[in-house]
Amino acid sequence: MSTLSEQNLSGGEIPYDESDFNSIRNILKEKSGISLSSSKMRLVYSRLSRRVRLCSLPDFRSYISFVNSSSGVEERSCMIDALTTNVTNFFREKYHFEHFAQVVMPEIINRAQKGEKIRIWSSACSSGQEPFSIAMTVLDCFPTANKYDIKILATDISHEMIDFCRRGVYSISETESIAEDFLKKYSIKTGDRIHFSDDIKKLISFRNLNLLESWPMQCQFTSIFCRNVAIYFDRATQNILWRRLADALLPSGYLYIGHSEKIAMETAPDITPCGCPTTYRKDI
Repeated sequence: MSTLSEQNLSGGEIPYDESDFNSIRNILKEKSGISLSSSKMRLVYSRLSRRVRLCSLPDFRSYISFVNSSSGVEERSCMIDALTTNVTNFFREKYHFEHFAQVVMPEIINRAQKGEKIRIWSSACSSGQEPFSIAMTVLDCFPTANKYDIKILATDISHEMIDFCRRGVYSISETESIAEDFLKKYSIKTGDRIHFSDDIKKLISFRNLNLLESWPMQCQFTSIFCRNVAIYFDRATQNILWRRLADALLPSGYLYIGHSEKIAMETAPDITPCGCPTTYRKDI
């Protein structure tokens, strides 16, 4: 059995071996649905060794015992935060936002002006680029959106990411993919930071949510973005997620998934590809 302490990784002073890695990935799979391959052993060490030190524990075995205990619930959440990959950017997979603006927004405007409640869900919002991109698209198509019952729910498993999102502040380099006219209309530059406007932030509600646990929302959504999340789940977990997301959509609602993801017809026969890549429409 190999140990990373023997390989002198990241200082290597914290004992860590394959059994520790397997215990950690079992916890991660059970609590978040994310499946780690054996090749991620070094990554787990690099991301969690700091957590082990912060907890003043001598080795990973002690850390695992702690996060599995009743007193380690908060640290277990920190562990999941540390292992969750948060890679995103504004207007990622641009074709989704073009479809949303051209096809979905006219329907949303029509429904909102009739007094209907409009709910849009960014279901794994990471560091917030996706929901802020959605909000900018909404306001660009419908400048008076805040006068109507329109809200974007943005959720993520990471408490740290949700706290970050609520601030609505990003570096200039992080906002390079935002069109210049959008930046001028929807943000304020202060030094080397970009602050989103109140009009944008009013549209979004940020909440912590584990997609594998119960969903407290009572409403159905006109659109759901769940992109580049299911790739971390095994096939059975993916199928459960797709079915639940389909149920959470209103009839004629749209589901946007990641560029390398696909929904099998037998999993959710009531949602079908609509022409735009990795975009599905729920049957009426």
